[in-house]
Order: sequence, then structure tokens, then C-alpha cells
Amino acid sequence: MKKLISYVFTFVMVFTAVFGATSIDTNAASKNVVVVIDPGHGGEGDRNLGAQYNGLSEKALTLQVANALKAELEKYDGVTVYTTRTTDTAISLEDRAAYAKSVGADFVYSIHFNASSDHAFYGSEVWTSTFGNYYVAGANFGNILQSEWNGLGLYQKGVKTRVGSSGKDYYGIIRACVARNIPCVIMEHAYLDHGVDVSKIKTADFIGKLAAADATAIAKYFKLKSSTTGADYSGFKYTSVKKPGKVLYQDETGPEKCEIKVLAYDLASGNVLVEMTTKDSQSPVIYFTYSYDGGKTFNTLQMWDRSKSTQSFNVKVPSGTVNPTIVCAAYNNYEKGTLSNPVQVAATFNY
Repeated sequence: MKKLISYVFTFVMVFTAVFGATSIDTNAASKNVVVVIDPGHGGEGDRNLGAQYNGLSEKALTLQVANALKAELEKYDGVTVYTTRTTDTAISLEDRAAYAKSVGADFVYSIHFNASSDHAFYGSEVWTSTFGNYYVAGANFGNILQSEWNGLGLYQKGVKTRVGSSGKDYYGIIRACVARNIPCVIMEHAYLDHGVDVSKIKTADFIGKLAAADATAIAKYFKLKSSTTGADYSGFKYTSVKKPGKVLYQDETGPEKCEIKVLAYDLASGNVLVEMTTKDSQSPVIYFTYSYDGGKTFNTLQMWDRSKSTQSFNVKVPSGTVNPTIVCAAYNNYEKGTLSNPVQVAATFNY
């Protein structure tokens, strides 16, 4: 009975520390922090493999990052770290969340890598719960993490939510953790099917750098310090997101505006100067692309300057092209796109 009372008291203290506090400028946590790292996928079968591209396996990479992250976090004082799997084993999402509950987790970090159906996207993103304080916890951590990832040269797609047809969180690990009163995020580190990210992932020690960035973000979120390394984030401050007053649904549509003008062109170089204006009232526009053949083919997605609604750029038209038709597209961070109006350039490009 004493053990049961102790466990209940510990859980109440954990829940209050994570969800009841309103201050974000407090000193380092006065209690031990329990972190559960969840290496995504694992085991045999298509669903358990995760993304498999360019000689890279998601289930293997997530375990590598998780092991390195655990080692990094254990350099800090006052933190206990668990992982949901240590080998190539299939574990259900419910069992992962149940395990986190059994060890008194303050937070679950689910490690993943990404891929898209048309292999066009790249960058890092964080998924969290759409509900109340679970969203606040996930979004606050996600914002800290994105800053760390950005320092590694990864393009940041933001912190996002997704709701399923049942009205609950779409992603199973988040849903299962919320059902057990544990905040959770899915950390999509990079895309395994796009050269922009693959070139980084295959760089020597990049996995170690990812793990170190993840560990630093967690340490900053929980205001940890290390007597081993001297790192001290006990005074770390950040601006908290607001608790949502409604369910935060995912954006299912592309930008409502995507318009272009041809400002000038140079027959000697094949460059066409295009001005593009785009707007999305629901989500940030983060990519753009262009075509010189009326939309039959597009170039690689480019990074859109999110501080601007109108930007200018050059479209390279191949030599020998007669009367090229310029079409552009804008994409938001939910990977929803909108095509622009077409503009024909009445000229023959020979150079």
C-alpha cells in the first residue's frame, strides 16, 4: 500500500509539473525528470520498416539516434532515460505508451525520419497533440528543438497537429500517450528520399549531431544542467505558446493565392525574372517551384522566405525553347500546393 501511495503521489507531482505550471522562467527542475525515447518502427513487415530509400533504413536510423540521444541525455543531472526498444523489435504503439506510463514518464519523444509520396519535400518537422496543455508542452518543446535543428542546416517545417476521423489525435503514439496523461511529440528529423536531406544524413557523424541537438533541446526544455560537461540550462527562458481554445485541425488546402508576373527576360542567358505573390491564411508558405513548359515539369522545391508575401526569382529557360509558358506553385508546411496563373513569354530562347 505504501508503494501504491508513493506511486500515485509521484504521478500527481509529475502531472502538475508538466501541465499545471504557468511560469516558464523557473530554475532547474527540483525533481528527477523521467524521459522516454521511442525509436520509431522496428521488426519485420512493411509497416515496421519505416521509410527505406537511398540505402537508408528508418527503423535502423531511429534506433541509432535513440541510443546516441540516451547517452547524451544521461550526461545531465537529475534525469532518468528509458527507451521503448533497444533492438530491432516490433512493438505496438499502445505498448510503447503503456511502457512510458509504467516508468512514470514526464515526456515521450518518438524518433522518426520522413519520406513523401512524390519524393519532392525535405526538411524537419515536429508533430504534437492538438489538445490543450498537451499541445502547449509539445509546441514549446518543438520550437526549442527546431532552433537546434536549424543550427545543423536542416530546413524547418514547423510544429504541426493532425486530427483523425475519430476527432482524436491522428498519430497513434501521440494518441496513446495523451490517453495516459503523457505529453508526446513525433520528431521527423529529415527525409530519406530527398537529396537535400540525404546528403546531410550520410555525412560522417551527422546522426551523432542530430542526437546531440535533440538532447540539448530536451535539456533546455526541462532546464537541466550537467556536472559532467558543465552545460547549464537552468536559466533557459522561452516564450510559451498559448493554450488552444479549440481543436487545431490540419490544413487540407493549399495557399488561397498564388499569382505571378514576368518582369523581364534575357535571351542571352535564358533567365526569366518572375515576381510571385502568395498567401495562406492557415499555414505558412514554405516552398515554391517553377516550370517553363506550362507545368509539365517543375524544378526542385525552393525555400520560400516566410517573412515576405512577394518575391522575385529567375526561371532558367533551356536554349531552343520557343514561347515558354511560366507556371509556378506555392506549398505550405502541410505540403499542400497551389498553381499560379500561366504567363507566356513571346520569344525564342537561343543562346
